[in-house]
Amino acid sequence: MSKLSICTAAFMSTFNDGDFDRMLSLLSPDAVYIDPHGVEHRGVDAIGASLRSIFDGTLGSVGYDVHSTILDEATQRALVTWTMVMTAADGSRTSADGLDILRFEDGRLVAKNAFCKADSLAIRAA
Repeated sequence: MSKLSICTAAFMSTFNDGDFDRMLSLLSPDAVYIDPHGVEHRGVDAIGASLRSIFDGTLGSVGYDVHSTILDEATQRALVTWTMVMTAADGSRTSADGLDILRFEDGRLVAKNAFCKADSLAIRAA
């Protein structure tokens, strides 16, 4: 396995493992996360605050089914397609399909750009 493959798998596994602290430890201090709404979160604290609901039960029990991973070793980027499945306390399940574009430097995540399929487009002023 390449270093990029190991880093990508380690980061994605934190979501299924519910390991919030490990997820944060894999981020570069100046990492940037662009969420599916196009909002940019800079730094470990801001990224942690924006992703906490995936780990703390707010969304129910959350798991990610990774469908494919495309690695670009030259640029240390990975494209990961997934389905996020959320199970509520009453057992009802919902899901969202999406993809992440991840970029690593020195074994740490420096950028995560997330996209989800949606009922409507997020259109903003240019």
